[in-house]
Amino acid sequence: MTGISLRTAVIRAGFPYHKSPGLYQWLPAFVFLPFSEENSISELAERHGRKLRGLYDLLRKYPDAFEKFVRVLTRPLFFEILSSFGLSDATGKSRRRVRIIIDDTKSEKFGKRMEFIHKLYDHSKKRYIMGYSYVLMIVSSGDMIFPLSFVLWLPEGHPDHRSKNDIARDELIKLKSECDKKGFDLGETEFLTDSGYCVQKVIRPARNAGLRIITKPANTHKFEFGNEKLTPKEIIGKITGLQWKYLCPRHCYQRVRVRHHVYGSVVLTIRRRRLKNGKIIYDALMCDKIFYNSVRIHKSYKKRWEIEMCFKYYKQYLLLGKSRFGKIASVRSALSCVAIAGLIVTLFRRRFFRKISFRHAVRLISRELFET
Repeated sequence: MTGISLRTAVIRAGFPYHKSPGLYQWLPAFVFLPFSEENSISELAERHGRKLRGLYDLLRKYPDAFEKFVRVLTRPLFFEILSSFGLSDATGKSRRRVRIIIDDTKSEKFGKRMEFIHKLYDHSKKRYIMGYSYVLMIVSSGDMIFPLSFVLWLPEGHPDHRSKNDIARDELIKLKSECDKKGFDLGETEFLTDSGYCVQKVIRPARNAGLRIITKPANTHKFEFGNEKLTPKEIIGKITGLQWKYLCPRHCYQRVRVRHHVYGSVVLTIRRRRLKNGKIIYDALMCDKIFYNSVRIHKSYKKRWEIEMCFKYYKQYLLLGKSRFGKIASVRSALSCVAIAGLIVTLFRRRFFRKISFRHAVRLISRELFET
């Protein structure tokens, strides 16, 4: 079911509503169940088990509603971070730079019957797997890393099929629309992606939102360099004999200003990296802001690795992809639960009196929940 609101889904499922202004307006009543520290699991099950057991049917029947539920919970935190970032001084902005990162991951599925399961190539395992692919958009600011949305990619046989680039484009358009309504500016927010999302379908809405784009262009892109239109690989071949500048240990760079027929004037940072085995490799990073120097582009792009760590944590500690759901709606709803759990862990780490790891935070939360 598409286009259904959270309010409609919960009413149809027979849940009452808690009407309160602000962030928690129209949230289901089970969110506000009176859980206290002395309640054990058995007491909670006895008092509220009937309502909580109805939650799974709600998740399975209305996955779109719970994807919107994730946005209801994460958007206010994102706006709060944007607001505090705007009030910071230059030092605070450099330490708490707001970044939006988009990437996808794969998980292998097991079971007798799976809806729309697809054959995917897993680069980490270097083999084909039968499973699902997910697109995650996160926000990173200092030590704060939390998901903005988590969407299941559906293969072409599904009626709701969208490509991964379409998913990223739609999420950026929604985010821009919500920021405009709330009066927030994304002009100082960085947008990081790999070469898979460096396409016009994604870059155009990112530019319309005012984001500072730092990405890795594919070798199919052509830039005006001199009087020629060259790919990044051909540009690297042109400048190999020039003097390289020091970037960081085992890294050198060349900064080239070029022009793209769609993105306009951009900066290419050509990196020369020496691996531990002595092999030298080259790659190019693209930034649409001319005032960014190569060191800043390099350090910002390295932050893209944070989304890979999120995938690792979600798979290891939040059981992403470990379930054996047969219905595609159940898989989509489980993604929303993982995103909400990731948000809870982030808030717990933020409020904790000292800095703790994701794993330690999950253990502390689990111990508090299951301790009788």
